[in-house]
Amino acid sequence: MDENATNQSADQRARRKDATRNRAALIAAGAELFDAAGMMPTLDDVARRAGVGVGTAYRHFPNKYVLAQAVLAETMEAMLDAAERAARMEDAAAGLTAFFEAVLEPQASKRALGELLRSTQTSEPDANDAQSRVERCIELLLQRGREQRVIRADLAATDIGVLMSVMTHLIETFGEADPQLWRRFVPILLDGLRADAPSPLPGEALSREQFLTRLLGAKG
Repeated sequence: MDENATNQSADQRARRKDATRNRAALIAAGAELFDAAGMMPTLDDVARRAGVGVGTAYRHFPNKYVLAQAVLAETMEAMLDAAERAARMEDAAAGLTAFFEAVLEPQASKRALGELLRSTQTSEPDANDAQSRVERCIELLLQRGREQRVIRADLAATDIGVLMSVMTHLIETFGEADPQLWRRFVPILLDGLRADAPSPLPGEALSREQFLTRLLGAKG
């Protein structure tokens, strides 16, 4: 390889590194501004916070909503990673607590991203993947909980999904008054899932098809 080609290759690597760094800075700045002020900040505001040129920002993201989707993708991945760590915990009861906290905390603490997390604005493949990963976490926790006899035997995976929806509605309704209010109700919820819960569950749990149909219908 001649010297010119070597220099050209080095320049290309440097530009790619700069582009990666700028994109990461924009996503971090977007997360900070959207968390603080919802979707009010403009892409120009994000560029200034990130310390990059406005033109650079628009080369990466044509508008703030595309940037919000990139921030959302990172937030969802972090949320799912935390949920999967919870599902691998040896103590099933502690794992279930950590699971609820992992799924609910981003919705409560990140104003604009919480709205996106609760919307249908994620792409279908991404949404399906996220749903599948959450379901695997729930199944692992329930299986381990039954083996350890700390989670009631008549609990179905869709029951956990419904409870998550109830907690999400609590965040939507009361989160502006108190973003941390949901934490008060997690222990109440978890006490009802214990193996020594005093009352049997009446009726039948929803099937997965019924649950997803109603969940997606409610979001639409």
